[in-house]
Amino acid sequence: MLNDLLPQNDSPIFCRVSINNDEKWVHGIITYINMEKNIAEIFLSAKYFKSYFNEGSKIVVKSLDENIETLFSGSVSKKVISIRKQAITIQINKVLSYNNQRKYERFRVNYPCRIRYEENVSYIASISDISLGGGLIHSDDLFEEGKNIGIDMFVTPKITISFTGKVIRRIADKKGGYNYGVQLVDIDDANHNLLFELIEYLQTQKKHLAQEWKMFNRLKYSVYAISIFGIFLLIFIVFASKAI
Repeated sequence: MLNDLLPQNDSPIFCRVSINNDEKWVHGIITYINMEKNIAEIFLSAKYFKSYFNEGSKIVVKSLDENIETLFSGSVSKKVISIRKQAITIQINKVLSYNNQRKYERFRVNYPCRIRYEENVSYIASISDISLGGGLIHSDDLFEEGKNIGIDMFVTPKITISFTGKVIRRIADKKGGYNYGVQLVDIDDANHNLLFELIEYLQTQKKHLAQEWKMFNRLKYSVYAISIFGIFLLIFIVFASKAI
């Protein structure tokens, strides 16, 4: 990344943000980052400002710019929601950049799922992100790395997406369970179509954030223009009244 990064309106740099190691990630847009000063600014939807973000909170940010995925952590030094700005300022403590090895974009979700690990044996788990290439699953049960597992993801009471995945990574979490990185290895046509439709839906949610950002900027610049016009109009009226 560049030392000073100001993305254009038609090319936002999306990111995902987690507060205080919360498993809930929210989408944002990086509007400014300065690696020399260890400062970043992130635009976020207004609905998160009241309760989710507090000054001093620890924060982790994942961003993807072209083929580089950047992970950095720090703390929220300021949050501002006004006509001029709708963003949090982050004091960066640690940065880790690496080449992106993923072929597919991942999306944050929170769906229950069933793991078919052995014949006639199944386990209840949850899936926290999904892509066309796999996902991240949390379970209290221990599964072997390299093992193929059946996964039934319950998107709604009426929609279930089933596929076979390979456990390629297992990481113990602080709550006593495990996070599993699962690579999709087999899916039939009907379930692939359902998964594709789900990914398309999740992409539209991200586009809504980009649209909110554009509308916010347009409103901000419109207010600036109206303010400047009002100042000139006031000056004109003052000079006109003196001339009379």
